[in-house]
Amino acid sequence: MASLVKLISLKQPEKERVLDLETEAEYRERWISIRVLYYMGFLMFLSFGIVATGLWPFLTSLEPSASKAFLGYLFMAPPLGQLLFSPFIGWWSNKSSSIRVPLLLLAVIFTVANIIYAFAGEFKSDQKYVLLLSRTFVGVATSAVTVGRAYISSATRLSERTKTISYMALAQSLGLMVGPILQSLFSVMGARGVRIFDLFDINMYTTAGWVSAVLGVLNIFLLMPGFFKDRPIALKEAMKSQGAASAKEAWKSVKLRYFPIAAAIVAFSLLMLAYVAFQTLLSPIALDQFGWTNEESLFYLGILMTAGALVSCVLFLLLDTLCKRFTETNVLVYGAMFALFLSQLLMIPVGKDSISDCTEGHLNETTISTNSTIGCPAAQEWCCDTPAIGKVQFTIAYTLLCISFSIGTTLSQAVYSKLLGPRPQGTWMALLTCAGSVARILGPGSVSIYVLFGTYWTFGSGTVICGLVFLWMWVYRNRRRSSLGPKE
Repeated sequence: MASLVKLISLKQPEKERVLDLETEAEYRERWISIRVLYYMGFLMFLSFGIVATGLWPFLTSLEPSASKAFLGYLFMAPPLGQLLFSPFIGWWSNKSSSIRVPLLLLAVIFTVANIIYAFAGEFKSDQKYVLLLSRTFVGVATSAVTVGRAYISSATRLSERTKTISYMALAQSLGLMVGPILQSLFSVMGARGVRIFDLFDINMYTTAGWVSAVLGVLNIFLLMPGFFKDRPIALKEAMKSQGAASAKEAWKSVKLRYFPIAAAIVAFSLLMLAYVAFQTLLSPIALDQFGWTNEESLFYLGILMTAGALVSCVLFLLLDTLCKRFTETNVLVYGAMFALFLSQLLMIPVGKDSISDCTEGHLNETTISTNSTIGCPAAQEWCCDTPAIGKVQFTIAYTLLCISFSIGTTLSQAVYSKLLGPRPQGTWMALLTCAGSVARILGPGSVSIYVLFGTYWTFGSGTVICGLVFLWMWVYRNRRRSSLGPKE
């Protein structure tokens, strides 16, 4: 409760007032601006969560002939838009005297993109390409993540950095949690909904776009000068602690150490890749390995994903306390990278019983029908000689993945930011964002490996890669003259 009160309160603590880095009014303005970024992070991820479960039925309602391959393009478009636009927006935020202008532009693009999404059904033809355009623009708008990370790096002191980044991650996770819940509530409107002024429909699909657009307008309002003000403090702290007379002198005093910077990027991208890949594989594994129906899969996986999201939220709140007890480097290496390695290792099948009974090289049709959605399809011949993954094994592995992802993505960002020092970080944060975008694009490719080669290859290769990265980071952190963490 005390932590919650402190989060809401904007009163400057006495121990920070004596540092003489900012006035009480500047302190209040700084934290209001950071909270605006929390809201923006929540909104960007809410827009993904609110669309994710309804995108396929919306697509087929517009164009019944649309393929699942095109659905893949719709999910690939946002990270691709982010990948292409983030370097420019990062460079712009470095050159701009205020990050408000790039943030406002991205907020406007986000709002327009969701209006296009809501209006997709009003186009006479090529409606699926209208959806694709909308999703691409949403991806461009999520480049705001790059600007947000850069701003948090400049608007927080070193002692505040980890907690602030963890709260930003918490806001984003809440967006992913709330989104599917809202989409479920919108389902009561039905596919037909109501016609407004004979101009557009409001139904269970288009409401997702309208709600995101309205919240986007609120975001634009919060970015106005009355709420959002640039209050950088990291540079002031660095100049005071180093006795530097100018900003450039303070920047040059913190030399870039490329090896630990590269380690932070590798950790972040690997965690993102493994998380996206596992999330993509959840449904195929549940249907193939456990013999669940589509309805059972949606129900049980919904419970599992909600529990995982709650675990993540708790870890985001406790991470700052954890890092005060142990070093950030140790928490990153053991709490994230080792847990990630274990999550992949535990998914390797063990035992003697194969997934399905086989007769003369084919799946037993009394157990599994090629025309049924239940069980491992006959096209996946590896099912005949591969042990099944247990439900307990699956649950523990997913829980470890959520733990590693929550701790790792937050701390890799925090360590990365501190390694860069007080210099402008827009372009550097764009590099981190691009690494995450590439991982999000490649992650769904794990389905192809799973379908063609099975669980041994899918999670065996994941175990080897994650194990090698863990050993690399563990050995490097034990060098006497070097450290993965920043030299504070």
